[in-house]
Parts: sequence; C-alpha cells; structure tokens
Amino acid sequence: MSSAPPEVLVHPDADVLAAATAARLLTRLVDLQSHRSPLHVVLTGGTVGVAALRAVAVSPVRDAVDWSGVHLWWGDERFLPAGDPDRNETQAREALIDALGDALPPGNVHPVPALSDDVPDGATAARRYAAELRAHATGDGLAPRFDVLLLGMGPDGHVASLFPGRSALYETHLLVVAEHDSPKPPPDRVSLTFPLLQSAREVWVVAAGTEKAPAVARALAGDDVGTTPAAAAHGTERTLWLVDVAAASSLPGAPRDGSGPAAGAAEGLRPRTASGADGAWAAVDAYVAPLVAEPAAAAAVRTAAADAGLPDIAVSAAQGRLLELLARASGARRVLEIGTLGGYSTWWLAQAVGATGTVLTLELSDAHATVARASLAAAGLTDRVEVRVGPATDSLDRLVADGTEPFDLVFVDADKQQLADYLDRAVALARPGTVVVVDNVVRGGAVVEADHPDDRVQGVRAFVERATGDGRLLGTVVQTVGEKGYDGFALLLVR
Repeated sequence: MSSAPPEVLVHPDADVLAAATAARLLTRLVDLQSHRSPLHVVLTGGTVGVAALRAVAVSPVRDAVDWSGVHLWWGDERFLPAGDPDRNETQAREALIDALGDALPPGNVHPVPALSDDVPDGATAARRYAAELRAHATGDGLAPRFDVLLLGMGPDGHVASLFPGRSALYETHLLVVAEHDSPKPPPDRVSLTFPLLQSAREVWVVAAGTEKAPAVARALAGDDVGTTPAAAAHGTERTLWLVDVAAASSLPGAPRDGSGPAAGAAEGLRPRTASGADGAWAAVDAYVAPLVAEPAAAAAVRTAAADAGLPDIAVSAAQGRLLELLARASGARRVLEIGTLGGYSTWWLAQAVGATGTVLTLELSDAHATVARASLAAAGLTDRVEVRVGPATDSLDRLVADGTEPFDLVFVDADKQQLADYLDRAVALARPGTVVVVDNVVRGGAVVEADHPDDRVQGVRAFVERATGDGRLLGTVVQTVGEKGYDGFALLLVR
C-alpha cells in the first residue's frame, strides 16, 4: 500500500498545538462529510491528545459536524476496568464524548474491551476488538478505512502501544495485539498493529515537549522502526506531524520561536510552520469582523444552512465581503455561481449586483437548493437570484447552447474534480473583461504534489494547467489563511 511522505507543522507551544489540532480535525470532518459518510476516526490519549478533544468539545464549529455519521475508535488502550481514569476511553468521554450527548450515537463509539470477568486478559480484549473492527469493515478490507488516525508519541518514539524492540512492531497478520510488559505503566495494554495503522487515509502524529525532540528528529529522518516506531507511522493519503517548537527543536533548521519552518529532516519531507496556528488565523478574522460587519441578513442565511445540517464549507464572512467587493469593483450586473450550498456566498454576490442585476447559481443537490431558495427568499432576493438544480456541466452546456448573454463575473465553488471543465464553460459564457474566481485551489499546500492521491487535488492541478495554457486568460492564485484554514483562490480575467 502506498504511503504519503510526512509534512510537519510547528506550533508555538502545547496549548496552541492542542487548539490547532482540534480546529484542523473539525474542519477536516466537515470537509469529508461533504462527499463521504460514515467517517471513521481513531483517537489518541496523552496530555495533548486529550486537550485537543476538550478543545473540540467547546469549539463553535463542533455542531457543524454530523456526529451521527462519525465512528470513534482508539489506537491503543490501557487494559484496565471500565471507568478507570487512566483508560483513554474514560478520558475521551470526559473530554468530548459526554459533551456530544445524543448527537453521537452510543453505537458509534468503539472502545477497546475493558478488564472484566468476561474479558480476563489483554489477548481476549485484542481478539474482541479485532472482531469489532471486522464487523465495520469497508469493501473487501478487514477493518474500517480510517479517515483520520491520531497518534501520540512517547519520548522513546513509541506510537499506540508499539514500543521499541518489541515483536509487535513486526506483526503482519493480526489487526490488534496485546502487550503484557509495557515499559510504562500499566504493563497490560491493547494496540492496533502497523498494517492497520498504515491503512488509514490520514495519519496525524501529535507531539509536544523537549523530551520528544530526539524521537521526532529520528522518526522524520527515517530511523529503523525497531528503534523509533514512530518512523513507520504514515497514512496512504497524508502523513501529518503536528508538533510544538520544543518537540521540533532537534530538527535541522528548527524554528526556535515558531516563526519559521523546520528544515527537511528526510527526503520527501515537506515541513511547514503553523507559527500563528489555525487558532490565530481565526482570531485575526474575528478581529477584523467589525470591518466586515456581517449583516444580520447574511448571518441568517448562514444560520439556516447550519440548522438544516448542511456542511460548514461555505465562504467566511470576510471571504463573502471579498466576493462582493470584486463584483462591485468590476461593475458586475450578471453573475454566475457554480456551487450554491446554502446560498451564503450567493447572498454576498446579490448585494453587489443590486436590484437591477441578476445572480444565476447552480447546485447539484436539490436539498441544498431548497435551503438556499428559502433563505434567499427570506432576504428578499428572489427577484435577482435564480437557483438551478442539476449537474453543473449539464446546466452550463445548456446555457452555452442557448446563447445566453455573457456574465460579468463567475464564481466557482463546486467539486474540484471538474474544475477544468467548469473553466472551459465559464470562458465560453464570458466576455472580454469578465472576472473568474475559483475557490479552494491551494488545498493546504497539497496542490504542489504531482502524485497526490486526492482526486480533488488532481482536479485543481488540471484546472491550473488548463488556465495556464489558455491564452484568453490573465490570472494569479492568492494564498489565504483564516478561520477556514490554509487555502487560496484563483483570480482570472478574460482578455
């Protein structure tokens, strides 16, 4: 199975690291739920891991996740009685699961069996957990395909309960093993094995503290798994190391104050700093919120989408205002939007075109379109906004065939796999001077990876290549950070 080379994000301290990990996890779940369900997430314990769960519990983004479509698992567990405060499950329940209440069905929580009369030893617990995994297997696999797998790391470089020098490191057949002589208490533990850990789509290793620094450096340098087990922690689509400055201090060129990226410690390593961290990006958005001054009508559209259970992947208020300003600056009176969702970006574009302008927005989902129509009608925009339902390429082809009057501005915020096709049709529906804005084209920096396994990344790359080779277009890509994370948009002008 292929594996993704590691990326490193360095945060100023453990508190920021925990907050950023929580924000990143919530954003990733919302993004994934826009096109896949159910999701399977593996939790980790430890100080930072549990702190991240507490941050998830209090985040305002928490309720944007459809928790009924999320299954929770554990990478390892201390083999102790149920409710023991040292069990990872107990800590996770206190930090997050109890706070989710009825939003997370009990059947979606899959703890490792605890010590009891019925489960007298770790080997029995391992067999039963393997059976639970098989019961939720996807496709032809022996277990669920984990979407995000969180791992802590010890100072000795262990992950889960896979310790240096132990035979469990080389297990190739069992999904779950029992450890009877752990070098850290308690001695009895249950752990997933590397074949299962490495089958996860995304593996995130979270580490904080100076005592972790040598192991972080060894793991990222590709040390032998027998010495540094964390060196073998990688996902099939993404391997992400989330560390603080102290844990990164032994990396070559490591930042000492969170202000710069650590240098590559191994071939293929693509480290990036999160210096201000995702939480700080969101804080800046909050700081400039009075300048944006999100109107109550826009907030009502956003709230209606959330209440209807739509994924929280619409533009932020700051990004909505940017769309409005671009439309106003270009004098747009006819706007085409590809991807309506709940109508939030549509609302901002409708402000720009004014009472005599029009916005035509295309949406694949009839359920999403229903929510958008209701919200835009409540905002008094029915006369200037039309929502059309169906595959966007079909709708665009009909517009071209009908000889529709050219649009002044086109905003594309739909599935990334078809961006190049959308661009071709947008240009066919444009005039000289038409502005084309395409959102989410940086993908957290993944767009630079020619062999990235995510088809959305490949869709963006095909779009960039198409735009680069089209002599009718002038363009650029602007990288952005904010409450929506690290991404960017393409800004194109039709000659």
